[in-house]
Amino acid sequence: MANKDTVFGARITGNLYSSTYSGRVRSYTVPASDAVALFVGDFVKLTGTSAIGQDGKSRQVVTQGTAATDVPIVGIVVGFEVDSSNLNSISRAASTLRTVRVCDDPYVMFEIQTSGAALTAAMIGTTAQITVGSGSTVTGLSGMEVDVSTLYTNGDGQIRLVDLSPREDNDYGLNGKAICMISRHRYKELEGK
Repeated sequence: MANKDTVFGARITGNLYSSTYSGRVRSYTVPASDAVALFVGDFVKLTGTSAIGQDGKSRQVVTQGTAATDVPIVGIVVGFEVDSSNLNSISRAASTLRTVRVCDDPYVMFEIQTSGAALTAAMIGTTAQITVGSGSTVTGLSGMEVDVSTLYTNGDGQIRLVDLSPREDNDYGLNGKAICMISRHRYKELEGK
């Protein structure tokens, strides 16, 4: 059976050291000067600056992650502070000030769809880069995937493939869903790991 092409970004499944996810997140700011929309399941990176968020508190600024081996990721978007001017908003529109909730646990595990080539068992344990696709304003979900057409056995890729996602509707092949973790995580790099 062929895998369905269903892109949803990164969907948290647990932690490397536990099968449960505690739900802990940290708030970050995305300023109105950022012209890129954000969606649940997007990877984000630190900008090295801080800004006042929706609630008047100063926080670290994040922006959408990009596919590059030298760009460490800080986490995965799991939600947004309520936008009082648009209560139906399920994503962050471009050029709007938002406080974004990010799972920035370096050891979080997540499910994500692969692209670029057919997922194989030999790919497990290697690393790859993210691909940035358009998120959905209907579902609020990310358009990001992991590109397995170029793999890094030395760990240079942003995302480490850990396992095939154990779903009945999933198998190795095109559009395979993999369990992964962030390999180039900003906080792990700060630890020197």
